[in-house]
Amino acid sequence: MLVTINASAQERAYAKIPHELFTVNVMIVHLFFTLALVKLFNVGMTGSVASSIILSCFIIIYTYFRTKKAKIQNTKLVYLHWQLSLNRYKMLIGAYVFYFLILAVGSLLDTGANAGMDGSTIAEAITMRLSIIPLFIAILVGAVIGSGSMFNAGRGEVDDKLMQKYSQK
Repeated sequence: MLVTINASAQERAYAKIPHELFTVNVMIVHLFFTLALVKLFNVGMTGSVASSIILSCFIIIYTYFRTKKAKIQNTKLVYLHWQLSLNRYKMLIGAYVFYFLILAVGSLLDTGANAGMDGSTIAEAITMRLSIIPLFIAILVGAVIGSGSMFNAGRGEVDDKLMQKYSQK
């Protein structure tokens, strides 16, 4: 259930920032940056996805420290939306772990035999595509929930369970 916090227009605008950052991370970094690395700089698919994950991790680390700062310095609405945005990254981090786990298993199973014209093996191609599916789903789901959270922040709304779980001290 959503609770509306009485906040100024400026506070509501500040509460939208973490969700905008989250949406930029999932859309721009994961989709456009990865595609740019593959198409413009001729980086392989594994390298471009790994590069976007590294860049994304820097944004997640920034969000973590900014949430700690918001707990001390900002209003309740702003802090809770930073915390909500930080919590949304758990799904993305789980997809990262799955991505690297499947790639690791695939490299252990890969014998190097039956390499195609581009040098990749069948096992490499299968594990790359299998590992990227949950990451892509997490990106799409993240974009949808990020935009919904942005809308709620603009209205000054917060989930009551989030308010109870994360109190400012």
